[in-house]
Amino acid sequence: MKLIVWDFDGTLADSRPLIEAGMAHALDALGQSRARMAEWLMYVGLPVEEGIRRTFPELELDTVLKAYRSFGHADHEDLMKPFDGVDALLRELRGRGQAMAIATSKRRTPLLRQLEGFGWTGFFDPIVTPDEVTQGKPHPESLNLILKLTGLAADDLLMVGDTPFDLDMAAAAGVPSLAVGHGFYGELQLAACGPKGYAPDTSALRDLLLAWSQPCPAT
Repeated sequence: MKLIVWDFDGTLADSRPLIEAGMAHALDALGQSRARMAEWLMYVGLPVEEGIRRTFPELELDTVLKAYRSFGHADHEDLMKPFDGVDALLRELRGRGQAMAIATSKRRTPLLRQLEGFGWTGFFDPIVTPDEVTQGKPHPESLNLILKLTGLAADDLLMVGDTPFDLDMAAAAGVPSLAVGHGFYGELQLAACGPKGYAPDTSALRDLLLAWSQPCPAT
């Protein structure tokens, strides 16, 4: 494993309180029952547009997007925190010279702002968001772009994510994956996607990554 490719929401950052607040605001603005949030949450991990299409096929995409974005997510990012132990783990891996990247369904502008807020600027290269690809998760384009940018082979990478969309993307790209259980999906749902391993919490995640890591040689 020469490069760890991280998902962001639900894997590194506990974004659920922010996402649910935005969804509740949108459902209220649309006159929809908040009971629909459970279905909408099933599609967290996809680009937001695709999640909306699947949840609200009867509504205009632009109408739902406008309601969701009117929440003002940037003004409520205090609701989002790194998962316990993740900050220390990233710093430990970085100190070991482990190369890391991000493949996320979050747009680049909010992602970079949130990375800066967590003190993680410069930790990940490359960073691939929906702004760099034409097909989002679970399509393999994001990982294929990382392979192209780095010149690495598929089995040099490890995709770490919390949703079937992350794991299915990895499988489609021929990249091994590691499922984490502190995000949006349970172990059985993730195991069905064939990950190399499963980490129920950050401590287990650390053990696996340190065992598999291949730090970059000193220059």
